[in-house]
Amino acid sequence: MRAFARAARARFRRLVGADESAGRLAAAWAVGVAVSLSPLLGLHTGLALILAFAFRLNKIDVLLGTLLINPWTLPPYFAAAVSLGAWITGAGISQVVLPDHGLLLSVSAWREHASALRPLLYAWFAGAGITSPVGGVLTYVAVRRAIERRRQRAAREAIES
Repeated sequence: MRAFARAARARFRRLVGADESAGRLAAAWAVGVAVSLSPLLGLHTGLALILAFAFRLNKIDVLLGTLLINPWTLPPYFAAAVSLGAWITGAGISQVVLPDHGLLLSVSAWREHASALRPLLYAWFAGAGITSPVGGVLTYVAVRRAIERRRQRAAREAIES
């Protein structure tokens, strides 16, 4: 049973890239977080996988990074990114009232609200367009530093043992 557990642990470590360099692991997470913060909702998984293959990064780590924005974190992030975008662009955001749920798929209802939605989407793309690369860079620095510290601590503990 111990051999099975050791083999499973080794397989898991390979899957998550635990034996890769700190820079490559940090890059994988940074790409995932940057994609997650991008304004391209609905395209995050596909875009993250394309970038992971293009840069030969660990796919699991990139996808884990994309989980930063999820149904619980999207509302506050959307509000923050729109506020940032409105501040940067000077876009006046009026209160947006969504159509009745029965009309959500109606083109005419969206056309009716287009004038109110346009500045909101403009501010969203501007704000998320800024937070995405900044979040990626900050993630790279933080994850790389954390991995290097953890590995140094493990090396010290191995020497002391």
